[in-house]
Amino acid sequence: MTYRLIEGDPDPSSVRRITFVPFLPDGRCAARPGPELLTATVNEGDHYLLDTCLTVPVDALAYRPQRVHPFAADGDHLYVWLDGDRTGDGPTASADDFPVVRDGLASFREQSDDGYYADNVRLLEPAYLRGATPQAGSGFDGDADRWRARREQIVDHLHRDGTFLDVGCANGLLMESIHAWAAERGRTIEPYGIDLAPRLVGLARARLPHWSDRIEHANAIDYRPQNGRRFTFVHVLPEAVPARRRPDLFRHLLTLVEPGGRLLISRYGDSPTTSTITPGASGSP
Repeated sequence: MTYRLIEGDPDPSSVRRITFVPFLPDGRCAARPGPELLTATVNEGDHYLLDTCLTVPVDALAYRPQRVHPFAADGDHLYVWLDGDRTGDGPTASADDFPVVRDGLASFREQSDDGYYADNVRLLEPAYLRGATPQAGSGFDGDADRWRARREQIVDHLHRDGTFLDVGCANGLLMESIHAWAAERGRTIEPYGIDLAPRLVGLARARLPHWSDRIEHANAIDYRPQNGRRFTFVHVLPEAVPARRRPDLFRHLLTLVEPGGRLLISRYGDSPTTSTITPGASGSP
């Protein structure tokens, strides 16, 4: 067979090997410089997307993918780029190190907004639905104690009672957690959620039937509550939209924050952080 550029997903049963071209948020390649990019064998019975692509980069590159996109193939050998971030420090490779990186970079840079959103849903929705625990169903690899240790910092920024919109709520666990953790501190927080993945919205509504009318299927970039509601706190991860659209996202979400409220922007990883923006504050995007 011959190496060729492709569009769309191949038949999973036809993929036996995968070469990864991982990119960092700033567009640099996160591969380790050397004679070859990381290539993995797809184990018998595994799905190349949900198994190999979600586990091998984490173990071999300390890299956690948010999106996976096939861009080339050579017989049963698939080439994919990954969009995500490293969980630790490490070297990077330039596009000049490997010809295939240039092809992956071109595909990565040329993807449309609609393609970005579709990639998010096609990877994260089935992966989260596979989760055997509430934490896994919210995209977290760890138990309840570790979940709390990595997410409770959000509550530090809830300076008053009010409403909380989780943008990208997945199975609703963060909504549920913020409500409980805030109550422990004497705060009354009423949670709401939206998600781009329709089956995750269904899962969240099934898990939290008492809040089912508060959970909507929507895209963060243009979401408008049907009743015109605004929220005391709006929480989002920057990865909800392509990097070039993040200023647009933050400006839009600020219009959903009520006077005196806050937009909360979290970045997850080994040292999770949450920053705040107040509507009308100097320096707002």
